Amino acid sequence: MSNDERVRRIIEQVLDSGDSIEEVCLSCPELLPEVREGLRKYWALKDQIRQLFPEADSVQDQLPSEDEAGLPQVAGYDISEILGRGGVGIVYRASHDRLRRTVALKMLLAGGFSGRIERRRFSQEAELLAQLQHPNIVQVYDIGELENRPYFTMEFVDGGTLSEKLAGTPWPASEAAELVATLAKTMQVAHRAGIIHRDLKPSNVLLTSDGIPKISDFGLARHLEGGLSLTRTGAALGTPSYMSPEQARGETREIGQPADLYALGAILYELLTGRPPFRAATAAETIHQVITKDPAAPSTLNAKVPRDLETVCLKCLRKEPQKRYATAVALADDLGRFLRGEAVAARPEGRLSRLARRVRRRPVASGAVALGGILSLVLVGGMVWLTSERLTTSRATKADLEEMSGWLDKSRWPEANAALQRARGRVGGRGASGLRRRLEQGARDLKLATELEALRTDRVGKVGVSLPFVRVDEQADGAYEGYFRRDGLGRMFDHSSEVASRVRKSNIRAALVAALDDWAVCAGTPDRRRWVLEVARRADPDPTGWRDRARDSASRKNRAALIELAESAPVGQQAVSLLVALSESLEEAGGDPIPLLTRVQQAHPGDLWANYTLANKLREQKQYVESVRYYQAALTLRPRTPTLCNNLGVALMWIGRFDEAARYFDRALEYDPTYTPAFGNLGIVWFNQKKYEQSLARMRLAVNRRPEIGVFHYVLGRGLERKGNDDQAITHYRRAVELDPRHPLAQRDLRRILMRQGRMEEGRESWAKQLELDPPDHEVWFGYAEFCLFLGKEEDYQRARKALLARFGETKDPNVAERSARACLLGPASGDELRQAVALAELATGVDRANHEGSYPYFAFARGLAEYRQGHFERAIATMRGEASGVVGPAPGLIAALALHRGDHVSEARTTLKTAIASHDWRPKKIEGHEDWIVHVLRREAEALIRPDVPRP
Repeated sequence: MSNDERVRRIIEQVLDSGDSIEEVCLSCPELLPEVREGLRKYWALKDQIRQLFPEADSVQDQLPSEDEAGLPQVAGYDISEILGRGGVGIVYRASHDRLRRTVALKMLLAGGFSGRIERRRFSQEAELLAQLQHPNIVQVYDIGELENRPYFTMEFVDGGTLSEKLAGTPWPASEAAELVATLAKTMQVAHRAGIIHRDLKPSNVLLTSDGIPKISDFGLARHLEGGLSLTRTGAALGTPSYMSPEQARGETREIGQPADLYALGAILYELLTGRPPFRAATAAETIHQVITKDPAAPSTLNAKVPRDLETVCLKCLRKEPQKRYATAVALADDLGRFLRGEAVAARPEGRLSRLARRVRRRPVASGAVALGGILSLVLVGGMVWLTSERLTTSRATKADLEEMSGWLDKSRWPEANAALQRARGRVGGRGASGLRRRLEQGARDLKLATELEALRTDRVGKVGVSLPFVRVDEQADGAYEGYFRRDGLGRMFDHSSEVASRVRKSNIRAALVAALDDWAVCAGTPDRRRWVLEVARRADPDPTGWRDRARDSASRKNRAALIELAESAPVGQQAVSLLVALSESLEEAGGDPIPLLTRVQQAHPGDLWANYTLANKLREQKQYVESVRYYQAALTLRPRTPTLCNNLGVALMWIGRFDEAARYFDRALEYDPTYTPAFGNLGIVWFNQKKYEQSLARMRLAVNRRPEIGVFHYVLGRGLERKGNDDQAITHYRRAVELDPRHPLAQRDLRRILMRQGRMEEGRESWAKQLELDPPDHEVWFGYAEFCLFLGKEEDYQRARKALLARFGETKDPNVAERSARACLLGPASGDELRQAVALAELATGVDRANHEGSYPYFAFARGLAEYRQGHFERAIATMRGEASGVVGPAPGLIAALALHRGDHVSEARTTLKTAIASHDWRPKKIEGHEDWIVHVLRREAEALIRPDVPRP
């Protein structure tokens, strides 16, 4: 054996075993310098590959945030949301103003990411797509430019991507074959036009709502005849897991139709196994595998893969381009034979052929050839092959398990599950006992991690439309305890250091610490919370001390300490789970969590929980437009999550985008047909779109499934009221109020329907119970004092006036000030109450009229009422006949009549009163709200003063 061959063998042994050079060279120290030089060249080449294919996360971190500047304004199009983002481009959902057609608008990113080559590729994609008219290729409609940023519009495909549909789950063989046959026939059309895609992968295959595939993203495509080369010689181009070996080697001039056939084979492989043929921890390692290794047979990962279909798939993945299918249509034809039950044309590669290729790449058996002839080669080579297969399987299984641990650490459950299933497929019922134990532990870890995340998603994501969902803290607390006990991590109040030690040793330590942080928020008692925080603190020690303070139970009760922790939080260095838990504790203590969560999201823009929690809090604070974009970001990170789809739909519904909201509710139900919140919310959309029959049917089912959700009862009550079933409506309104006494809409509609039935006192009592909770929202108080006075409940009115002034007497909001002043001045007032009410009226009229054009007449009405109560009768008359004359029905005339009478203009007062009364319909059935109560109260006061002999209504 020559020295060169010995050096090559030693280098391979070092790379495969992980042993040091010195250990491997113990028996041949004289070869150390040559081995070191060979390894240096190897690592230099690997570094070059890394530079050509930087990690996706690092690239994405550099991309500018399109959201920071808002959605672009493109003439002729209404852009509503971001659909996706790539390395240099961003895709929006848009509507063509004149054609009323929904389109996808793709625009080049701004800044340094739109250099000459990127702009040329972007334009070339539009040009090539425009040449390809085919039902399975996304069609281009229009091309343009906005502020030096080119864009084009294309067919909107609403079913997501094949990558999202796959999510690590193998497809039935027939469905996989049928889909790839369709893609192959489509690519044959492109190939005949001289166009090579060069970046076929599942994320570039879009699906319509009924499952029709459409190939997109021709940004890396090349026209064979005279096409411009946008890649330097020696540069690899494509996506590592789906690129052909010739692409991986950077042989750009050799890349032709076979490269697309390889990619189709890689897509078929993933459809059959749930993973691409090669996927390592980094892009560089994936490239190395593509160039040097053979893919595992699909049947070793999924025993259900038919042999013929496996043969077709592996033929596409041959290293040598000439040994793949000659054309895309030849591939489609062979898949058609498989689907018809006929023998395929492809033939499996023989063992000797595979052995020969392995010997060429790794000449381990070359000595056997020299010693023994053909028979010796077969015998020795066969033994080497079998040994190599076992070693390869063992190493691959361990790599799968390591990959699974990595995905678990990143909370990427589908990918972790796919890695676990691959490892199971390799081992089957065989394998060393140690490997089987690791597999079993991996399955348990994955199960627990997914259960914990599902619990957290369910707890954090329970939002309603008008009413919050019933609190589930005790349920979540018990569930967390049950999971920790079941998996042997510990029982509540076990010694915290022992439980923490088990958490630290777990393969899913990050997931367990995140669960502890969330558990501490929802723990049912102070003692339980204290214990959970102590376990988390010991399981995740912090030499800087910040995490220890953040997990201190005393700090969690102290608002000032929480504010200091939030302001000093090193958000870029801390786990999102802890930062989110801190924000919840801060909110519980009366602080605002939005500033902290905004910083967290900016530091961790690619984290699900950073986006999701911020979106929830923005929605709770009625910042619906802002919440939408963070829900969209979260949904991009976890696309098949029903709760995310539902909550995004809720935010869209609040801003009146009902059609979009309905699509997200439908999507939530597609992912989970039993997901009741989306089921009920879809009924709410239909109610708002006046589809009352459909809404009623949906809401009845929603109430039966989840009777504890108040919003469902409320909307069902609205529907029943629309149909004239007032008694049933009252039943559901009452139930909604019982579930959430603070909810203003259910209270309002319950009062309204009771009043319509003449049950005024019942309505007042229900309202009074709600106000006993001292709600901070003025909307809940609005009208109650007026209603009490309308009912003749003078003492209740006086109590309501005192409560209003106590809570809102110092407000700076002109609208709240005007409403409070009007309520407090509706009846005679004196002393401090009069002074406070007058001050509120003056605050309202002290604003800039130009900024309150629609509200200012109401402000003037409150001022005129204040002038009358203070005895400034002439000014009150002027105000009521001037700026305030057009609001609150006949009320300005009634106050003017009162002021005229007080100013000794008795005859004019009578005439003014008569005119005011004649201008209004006073029938009881017309009494609907607070303005009606006001005018009735003022009429009674005016008639008692001006015409005491006239019976009052």
